[in-house]
Amino acid sequence: MKSVLSIDVANGKSEVLLITEYGEVLIEPYEIKHCLNEFNLLKDKIDKLKLNDLTIFMESISTYHLPITQIFFIYNYLSFHK
Repeated sequence: MKSVLSIDVANGKSEVLLITEYGEVLIEPYEIKHCLNEFNLLKDKIDKLKLNDLTIFMESISTYHLPITQIFFIYNYLSFHK
């Protein structure tokens, strides 16, 4: 089943929501601070769901998205495609 992690990016924090392609909410919307501890807690929540097809949507505002992008590359949630 496909799922989407939606991230509303702001300066130093973001609002996250995880839903399935059918609109089922897997992780209710909540705010995370851009710090390693909160990123790890989000990763744990996502990993417990054992998703096989995760798409991540986030906007790139100024440089606010960079901490999220960096940590998601480390977690192997993102990759570059040529």
